Amino acid sequence: MKPPFSQALKRGLRFRCPNCGEGRVFSSFFKMRDECPVCGLSFYPESGYYAGAMYLDYALSAAIFLAVFVPSLFLPELTHLSYVQKNVLWIVFGAVLCLGFSRPSYSLWLAIDYWLSPWKPQSPQESGETLEVPLVSMVIRTDKEGPRHGTPRGPES
Repeated sequence: MKPPFSQALKRGLRFRCPNCGEGRVFSSFFKMRDECPVCGLSFYPESGYYAGAMYLDYALSAAIFLAVFVPSLFLPELTHLSYVQKNVLWIVFGAVLCLGFSRPSYSLWLAIDYWLSPWKPQSPQESGETLEVPLVSMVIRTDKEGPRHGTPRGPES
């Protein structure tokens, strides 16, 4: 069932799973978990999923940077820093903004996308039984039952 939008935003800002609201999205400051430790929801539904989060991070950082930088152009000189020192400080400020907004951007992107079109968590049985490794023109599968019909065999065949 789809949670209310306000609840999705709260979960995103608290870095919690958009499905259950209990599991943490990040295991360390910049490391995202692959799935929710509580309900098993995958935090990586597809390849390239977080490209939109990078755009969100950039937009938030640029908006705040410009909101501070542009008014500073019209203020009288308050410091005795050189032109180079001021530019270095602005570059550092921009980099800190981008890094500071990366976690909220990724978490909000996940929460809002899940609110728009929720997907089901994987059950523990589905996630760990099969490993598929794509090669040029075939897929090698490793299952508990052994090779299936149509799967290439090793040198003993």
